[in-house]
Amino acid sequence: MNIKFNKNLLNASFFTVLVFNIYLLGLVYGPSLVNFFIISLFIIFLKKLKQNEFNFNKYFDLSIKIQLLFCLYIVLNSIFVGDEINFFYKSLFYFRFFLIAFVISQILNFKKNTLNFIIFSFLIFSIFLGIDIFYQYSTGYDFFGFKAGICTYPEGETAYIPRNCERFSGFFGKELIAGNFLSTYGIMFLYLFFSRCSDLCYYKIISFISLVIIVLAIILSGERNSILALLIIFFFNLFFNKKVRKQLLYISAPIIIIFFLLFTSTEHVKYRYFDWPLNYVNSMQSDGIKKLLDTSWGSHYVTAYDIFLDNKIFGSGFKSFRVECQKDKYDFVELNKKYNLNIDSSGCSSHPHNLYIELLSELGMVGLILFLVVLYFTIFYPFIKNFKHIKNDSSILILLSIILTYIFPFKPSGSFSSSVFSTNLWFFVGFYLYFINNL
Repeated sequence: MNIKFNKNLLNASFFTVLVFNIYLLGLVYGPSLVNFFIISLFIIFLKKLKQNEFNFNKYFDLSIKIQLLFCLYIVLNSIFVGDEINFFYKSLFYFRFFLIAFVISQILNFKKNTLNFIIFSFLIFSIFLGIDIFYQYSTGYDFFGFKAGICTYPEGETAYIPRNCERFSGFFGKELIAGNFLSTYGIMFLYLFFSRCSDLCYYKIISFISLVIIVLAIILSGERNSILALLIIFFFNLFFNKKVRKQLLYISAPIIIIFFLLFTSTEHVKYRYFDWPLNYVNSMQSDGIKKLLDTSWGSHYVTAYDIFLDNKIFGSGFKSFRVECQKDKYDFVELNKKYNLNIDSSGCSSHPHNLYIELLSELGMVGLILFLVVLYFTIFYPFIKNFKHIKNDSSILILLSIILTYIFPFKPSGSFSSSVFSTNLWFFVGFYLYFINNL
C-alpha cells in the first residue's frame, strides 16, 4: 500500500497541482492570482514547447489558426474602429484565454496522477464552500466573518437578520458568485471524483452526500443564473448521457424534495426565485414580450441592439459598449420613443450581460461569425469527429454540458473580454479537450 502510494505521488506534477490551487485562491481573492495562474501556464507552455512535448493534431492545428485569426481581428478592430488606447493594449493579450485551454489540455498528460490531485483539491474546496454557505445562512456570517448579501434592515443596520438576506456567497464575500462556482466547478469535479471511485460503495455514499451539500448550497446562494446552469447540465445529460441517465433519475427525487422543502420553509428562497422575478416583470407597463424588454436586463439588450444597428459590420469597437452606451442617442428615453417601450432606467453598463449581443454590438457581424467559428472548431468539431467514442464517455458529455452553460444564448452571461468569464469558459474547454485527446 505504502509503495503504491509513493509511486502515485511520484507520478504527479506538484508544481501543476500548486498552480491550479493558486487559481482556486484567485477566484476568491481577485484577478491578481488568476493572472499568476495564466502566467504560470504560459511559462509551462514555453518550457514544454522548447522540449517538443506538445501534441498537435490536425483539428488542433486548425482551431489554433482560427483562434489566432479572431485575436488578430480584435486587435485590428481596436485600432481602426475603437478609439481607446487602453482597449487596444487589452486586445493584444486576448490570446491568453485560448492559451489556457490548449495548455490545460496538454499538461495533464505529462504526469498520470496530476489530475487526481487537482480533482481532490477542487472537490474539497467545493464541499467546504457549501458548508460555509450553510453556516452563513444560519448565523449571518461565514467562518471568515463575511456577511450575507442583499439584505433588508427594517430597523436599521443594527437589526441584522440573516433571513432578510437574499444572497449567500460564503467566503467569496461581496463577490456573489458562489452558486455559479458550485454549479460548474463543484458539479464537474464531483463527477470526476465519482467516476474514478464508482466501484467502491463508501465512495458512492460520499459522492451522494457531497452532491446534496453542493445542490443545497447552490439553492441557498440565491443565484438564479446558477439554478439555470444546473438545469441545463441536468437536462442535457438526461437526454444525451446514457451512462448517467439512471443516476440522474435517482438523484432528481431527493433534489426536488430539497427544493420543495426550502421553498415552503425558507422565505428568501421563495422570494428570490419566484415572488420577486414575477412581481418585477408584472410591474412593467408594456404588454407581452415587451415587459421583459422594460426590465433592467432588457434595457441592456435593447441598448446593445441599437448600438449594433449603427455598426452592423465591424461593431462599435472592442470593449466599447461601456463608452457607447453613455451617448445621448442611446439614452433610455430615446430608446423608449424609438421602440415604443417603457424602460425606466439606463441600459448602460460595462457590458450588456449577454455574450452574443455583446459580440454583435462591439465586434459586429464579422466578430460574431469569427467567434462562432472558433467555438465550432475548438469544441464541436472534435465532438462530431469523435462522436462514436464520445457518446459512451460520460466525463466528456458532463464537461460539454458545463461549457454550454457559458455559451447558452438565452442566459445572462459575463463579458467575453473579461478575465473572470473567459478564464472560466476556456478552463473547462481545456479539460474537455484533454479528455477528447485521451479517448
